[in-house]
Amino acid sequence: MFKIRLLAITVILFEFQSSGSQQVWRVVPTTQNEIIRLRELGSTLKIDFWIKPSQVNRPVDFLVESEYEKEISHSLSVSGLPPHSVYIKDVKSLVGQQVAESKLAKAAFTVADFDYSVYHRVEEIYAWIDMVAEEYESFTTKRQIGTTYEGRPIYALEFAKESSNPKPKIFVDSLIHCREWITTASLMLVFKQMLQNDDYASMLDEVDWYFVPMINIDGYVKTWQEGGRLWRQTTRPTASSACPGVDANRNWDAYWSLPGASPYPCDYDYHGPTAASESEVRNLASYVLGFGYGNISAYLTVHSYTQLILYPYGYDDVLTPDNAYLDSTAKKMADAIEAVHGKKYVYGPSATGIYVTSGATDDWAYDVAGVTLSYTYELRDTGEYGFLLPPEQILPQSEELLEGFVALKDIVVANF
Repeated sequence: MFKIRLLAITVILFEFQSSGSQQVWRVVPTTQNEIIRLRELGSTLKIDFWIKPSQVNRPVDFLVESEYEKEISHSLSVSGLPPHSVYIKDVKSLVGQQVAESKLAKAAFTVADFDYSVYHRVEEIYAWIDMVAEEYESFTTKRQIGTTYEGRPIYALEFAKESSNPKPKIFVDSLIHCREWITTASLMLVFKQMLQNDDYASMLDEVDWYFVPMINIDGYVKTWQEGGRLWRQTTRPTASSACPGVDANRNWDAYWSLPGASPYPCDYDYHGPTAASESEVRNLASYVLGFGYGNISAYLTVHSYTQLILYPYGYDDVLTPDNAYLDSTAKKMADAIEAVHGKKYVYGPSATGIYVTSGATDDWAYDVAGVTLSYTYELRDTGEYGFLLPPEQILPQSEELLEGFVALKDIVVANF
């Protein structure tokens, strides 16, 4: 009976054809059976989980269109799940406010004058990349590492000050999930501080940094278009013409297509037709492998939200041989972050720290590229705004992130 009811309302959540509002609901499962029922509900209804069902007493957040509120509420009730709470009452209003605020950004011609207090469109981030490369040309290289499906250039900024001795390398990427705007916005401010604040001079003196500000650029463009703010995937057509795009963080050639990713094109975590089918993933992988196996000391792939520091493995509940080192380093980063504004970041292996994910960046960096200190950062917050973090949190988020990076740098340098 429950299955029949679900099939009757499969019209739901990802259509974005409604003129009504959207909300984010939260359910907290209290048993393993409730987790299973939430997963079944999500699979049948193609729900856009913001936090997937994974652990008992761990919140599950998901997007709801206003016209389906009664049906979904009823489905939750008849399945025996706990009552939901509304975490974001009007998604579209919040999106509109953030886009409006971005239009107020002041014009900038230098890295120092760039407006870091708002979110920026692709063209403005490209301009920032150019400014950084030009102003710090003595030790900074802007390198095109490939193109997206739609032909947009993917750039890396390489910061490598001259030194008489070899230095460790730390790699940072962001925006592989394009709706996670806070990732690129806060990292731009982190690197601005590293470049211009003398208190952080050692960051560039002691380490070479490699920063890819935007990976899923086509998707990011889509998030700035009407109705597209919560787009997650790439934009390449798939076997289902109604459901383009691939989850690029399930597309890496490491444990690809195992549990933790979907084989169905209309699912939000679709892993793609083959490993590395997405040009964004192929180009980034080729760039990283160009440094040689084991020659990158740390890899940070930055996401939002839930305030976590995760490390391999994500594909299954198994530990790497470096688990103790990964865990102690994560603790030091989490402690450094908490010391700034009191924000707690939980740390641990990806599979148990958040949920099982196959074909993800951190597992690939660890196994295929030989990067021992391979981490996924999940930035602010824990659900109040989710993927729609207000721009006034860019500054404090960057301050926390920078101190986490300082802690990582100290460990990397000490063990190089």
